Order: sequence, then structure tokens, then C-alpha cells
Amino acid sequence: MKTVAFSVFMGLVYFIWIQSIIIASGLFINRITSTDNVTERFEIVYVMKNGEAGIRSLEDQYFERTENKFVQSDFNKIKEGDTIKIDFQKGVFGKKYLNSGKINIVE
Repeated sequence: MKTVAFSVFMGLVYFIWIQSIIIASGLFINRITSTDNVTERFEIVYVMKNGEAGIRSLEDQYFERTENKFVQSDFNKIKEGDTIKIDFQKGVFGKKYLNSGKINIVE
């Protein structure tokens, strides 16, 4: 019984550890070479004074909570209900990412 419990425990540890390494490696490889730029439209759902904003994609309908991701000059301009465009880079695996780590609003 101890052997089975130990095997299950080690299997879970191995799975969690290996899975996080594989995901991190895949995201790193995705950013090595960008294939093209993608512009996506978002609606500002809420804006808080502490630098947090909620945005909802108008194309895919997914919601993202951002915390200190906007450039300060852009953050001061946005308000609830605005529609903005954000530029992303598209990586090797076709996954979108922010090139600088900050959201720059496209005019």
C-alpha cells in the first residue's frame, strides 16, 4: 500500500512539475520569432484608480483583468465603455502576446 501511495504521489509531483516546464518552454519558443502583428478590439468593462482595468475582447468575447499593464498616459485617457484597439505579436505557434509586456493602445 505504501508503494502505491508513493507512486501516486510521485506521479502527481512529476506531472505538475513537468507540465509547468513544458508550458513555460512552449511560451518561450512561441516568442522567439514573431510571424506578424494582430490588432484586436476590446471594450473597457471597468477602470479602477489603482491601475487595474477589465477588458473584454469584441472578437473572441473573452475577459481579461489587467493590472498595471497599460502605459500610464493611455490609462489616464480610458473610461468605462470605451472601445480600444490593441496590437499583439503572433508567435511561432500562432499564440498572441504583448511584445513589450505593456498594452499600447492603437489610435
